[in-house]
Amino acid sequence: MNIETVKIQQDSGYLVNGNMFVPEAEGNRHYQMILDWINDGNTPIGPDIIEPDYVALRTGPEGYAPTGEQLGMIADGIQAAHVAEVKAKFPKSITGGVTIGEVPQELLDAAADKLFAQQLAAYKAAIHRLEQYIVADGRPELTEMQAMGEQVFNEETGEMEDVLHEVVVQTAIEPVEPTVEQTVYSDDIDAEPTVETVTNPLIVTDEAERASAQAVVDGTPDAVKEA
Repeated sequence: MNIETVKIQQDSGYLVNGNMFVPEAEGNRHYQMILDWINDGNTPIGPDIIEPDYVALRTGPEGYAPTGEQLGMIADGIQAAHVAEVKAKFPKSITGGVTIGEVPQELLDAAADKLFAQQLAAYKAAIHRLEQYIVADGRPELTEMQAMGEQVFNEETGEMEDVLHEVVVQTAIEPVEPTVEQTVYSDDIDAEPTVETVTNPLIVTDEAERASAQAVVDGTPDAVKEA
């Protein structure tokens, strides 16, 4: 779905492109697309705020008193003053209409949280990729001394001690050949194919992936790195 506009609805949902209602539900894929759309730099349209006119205000809870109370006011001689006060409070110049409200902060926060989680996942993946060995260099074998459950008695200390064994904790991997030969065919079907020496594709791929991962690391905000 290509999102052009997002209009916030007062019934806790969103109108996308003027014709599709999307509920505010984390598990809804279209709702997640709205969050991505916001993170791409787009701004939703706030909800419609209906402003009442003077008639609705005068007859509303802050307007004229109920009929029973007004009958009492007539008996007390204050009903005319009450009516005049309400009319002055809500003059005919109040014609009502529709205004656009603000975008709820909760929606912007949800988009920011999703972006943060995506950046953090991408940063972790990039760090993991950069920690892998460089195929052009290979990697050495690494060993360390580890206890394997066997013990012997030390006559000097009078205690049982672990017997340590050298264990390979990282196997060696030979570097790949820096170049390979590949056969090149001409568009001329009568021409003989030629052999060219090119950089090993494994090295090309490794360097491209490492450069891409480094770009992710460099572009990650400090707040995400600190997390």
